[in-house]
Amino acid sequence: MSSQEYLKALAYELRQRKHNEDMVGSTLQEVSSHLAESGESGEAAFGQPKEYAASFPAGTTTSRGARVGSLAGLVVIVTLAAYLVLRGTFDVSFGISGTLTYFGAVVAVTAALIVTGQQMDRRLPDPR
Repeated sequence: MSSQEYLKALAYELRQRKHNEDMVGSTLQEVSSHLAESGESGEAAFGQPKEYAASFPAGTTTSRGARVGSLAGLVVIVTLAAYLVLRGTFDVSFGISGTLTYFGAVVAVTAALIVTGQQMDRRLPDPR
């Protein structure tokens, strides 16, 4: 794994452990400096990103990616509720093709939000 890949994986793991962006940024900066000076790989110097992230106490911040993931869940709930209200209360029928299209779009939007959330948590912080 290259240094860049290691840093992205470490950023993801730190965010999964609910660390704030300041802590993620400073940790990545220290790790990056060490790797540049020593010439070691991230795994050799610090171990696997998940294990190294676990060596820090858990944080309390919800990452942007996790918030986007929560939005994906909300999209599913709201669109299902809207479908049920339209069907049950207003007796609106989409037909089989309309229903498949509706739920296909819901699945596509939800998948896009989930992937976007994961990518957001894997990104490196902006340089200061």
